[in-house]
Amino acid sequence: MNSRAHNVEQWRQVHRQLATNGGGTLTIPKLARFPHPRDAGAHLTATWPAGQIADYLLAFEVGAAPLVIREFTDRFEVFTNAVQLTTRILGMVEANPALATYVGAALLGGVIGSAVTGKREGALLGVGLGLLIAALLQPRDPSAQPHG
Repeated sequence: MNSRAHNVEQWRQVHRQLATNGGGTLTIPKLARFPHPRDAGAHLTATWPAGQIADYLLAFEVGAAPLVIREFTDRFEVFTNAVQLTTRILGMVEANPALATYVGAALLGGVIGSAVTGKREGALLGVGLGLLIAALLQPRDPSAQPHG
């Protein structure tokens, strides 16, 4: 088994362990000499800053929940609940279609902000601007206007 395949298999075992335990977060100390996520094909991603050095996404089979890996100076924190968050957001959008405008604008703004600046701050600024634009474009209720 080559090195990359071995690294992928080690991360796949973490994925199985999280699935068996019903999710949650698993902490892997860097002293354990566990392979770096990039060595298993993980892709850099941007999430909410929480003191981490970097965030990675490692997908396995199509339809399987990907691993979200946060790298800190002394450890990796691994979880799969990002898929659960996506499912909850989609459920809210189905229940309130107007919310889709805001979710879409926030996502698009975040992607554009991240692409332009290459930094998390740019992504956050893009999300804020996307939400502002969505609010400005949202149709107003004419019955709420004062009659004169």
